[in-house]
Amino acid sequence: MDSSMKNAPCGFVILSNQGEIQEVNDTFLNMTGYGKEDLMHKHLESFLTIPSRIMFHSLFFPQIRLNGRIEELYLTISSKNGSLSVLLMGSKSQLRDREVIDCMIIRMSQRDDYEKELQFIKKELEGAYLAENKLRKLFETTLFSINEGIIVTDEAGMITIMNPLAEKFTGWKKEAAKGKAFDEVFQCVASKTREKQSGMVLNVIETGTNKDVFDDLILLSKDGTERFVSGTAAAIRSEDGSISGVISSFRDITKEYLQEKEIDHFLNVNLEMLCVMNGSGEFHKINKKFGSTLGYSAEELLGKSFLKFVHEEDVADTSDAIMTPGYSHEPYVFTNRFLCKDGSYKYIEWYRQPVEGHYIYSSARDVTEKILKENNLMNIAVKDELTGLYNRHFLISYLEKEMRSELENTPMIMAIMDLDHFKLVNDTWGHPVGDQQLKHTAGTILNAVRKTDMLIRFGGEEFLLILPRTSAEAAERVLEKVRTSVETNHHPVTGRQTVSIGIAEYRKGESFSEWYRRADGALYHAKETGRNRIVVSDE
Repeated sequence: MDSSMKNAPCGFVILSNQGEIQEVNDTFLNMTGYGKEDLMHKHLESFLTIPSRIMFHSLFFPQIRLNGRIEELYLTISSKNGSLSVLLMGSKSQLRDREVIDCMIIRMSQRDDYEKELQFIKKELEGAYLAENKLRKLFETTLFSINEGIIVTDEAGMITIMNPLAEKFTGWKKEAAKGKAFDEVFQCVASKTREKQSGMVLNVIETGTNKDVFDDLILLSKDGTERFVSGTAAAIRSEDGSISGVISSFRDITKEYLQEKEIDHFLNVNLEMLCVMNGSGEFHKINKKFGSTLGYSAEELLGKSFLKFVHEEDVADTSDAIMTPGYSHEPYVFTNRFLCKDGSYKYIEWYRQPVEGHYIYSSARDVTEKILKENNLMNIAVKDELTGLYNRHFLISYLEKEMRSELENTPMIMAIMDLDHFKLVNDTWGHPVGDQQLKHTAGTILNAVRKTDMLIRFGGEEFLLILPRTSAEAAERVLEKVRTSVETNHHPVTGRQTVSIGIAEYRKGESFSEWYRRADGALYHAKETGRNRIVVSDE
């Protein structure tokens, strides 16, 4: 509360959207006689007169929940000594990054301002209540002109008040409905199953728990008319806190419901996967194509978080894509892996259209087959088909693009490995066995090197190993392990095989061809001096 409100000559009180008192100024305390400890974080309802409580429930909560805003509303608040004052509920505002309701209290000092001590709805509610004549008229006018059906019951659930819209929606005249059980007049069925629904008001009376919003109901009018309705039911509490009745407000949502059904029909005839999410990223609607592609029913997805089904490696990028606020002419396009009901993942390409409002609209396509084909083509382009190792093309491209700075700033070793007398294997057992030997050797080398090392099939029986952040001395130890592993890990057909290895450490500024030439020279020297050995380039 700012200083101007704290020091104002009239009383101010600030409420939360739930009607709890958040702040009051000193003038308010002086006018009502309460201390701060009497008021803070208490519900305003407990300080209102009974007619004002009805207005509070029939106007304040429906406006907040259904419209997100309030109109000016006059209520009567009881001071600590029992005197009455008028409370003007004003507009919503911001207080330290949260929405609040501003209210102002007005002292009634003269009878000419408001007439007091009139009997109000004596027979309809359980007692006689004092209220100002102007406020009584305001309440009656509001109750009977509000654009919602209003039904008030006593503590037994028997109807005491109905407004004209409630008469219209139920088909009952208020004179005939008065004294009837709520369920006898407000007859409804579930919109999906058409099962009879009852006991809503009695449940509020028995449990003391308000029904904040009821929907998915069809109200059956006495004349046979059916309406889809949505509304609330709240307890009316006496001064001692006991429940003295229930006020129910409801509105006709038939038009909105039918529009929703039309949207559902549109979604389900569309051949694309379509879904609607709320602002929290939870599924609000999906079409049949969406469910059938992923294996889920609508019930298994609605209300669930979209991100819950996204592969953990894709969650961060997906969250950025779906939660980006604001309107854009161009849709966001992104791809992720989405969990199917059978536990597998599919690659889904999403088109999310950012719009102003509470919902996120997306269409999607299953692109799993396309991406797997692309990955396969990429593997063919950069991997050796026989051994599955990266090929010569990948190595040169990778060194040039990805490792250039590392090449210039840290030691790096190139080792060229060549199977000894491999031609004899092909000549003796044929090329199919020779291919098996190459695959066997590739697996043996991979098991012997470090995870950070990169093994390449460079051509024929020649393998090339890049050892990043490694000195020549450290490389010799790794490659000695490779040499002995190849020698001792016999192939079941060809038996014992050996490998010769040439090593060269990268020199700053040299080309790949020059680096390779020096390692190849060391390999040649290893071959010439007896094979099955490691030689380090001395160039």
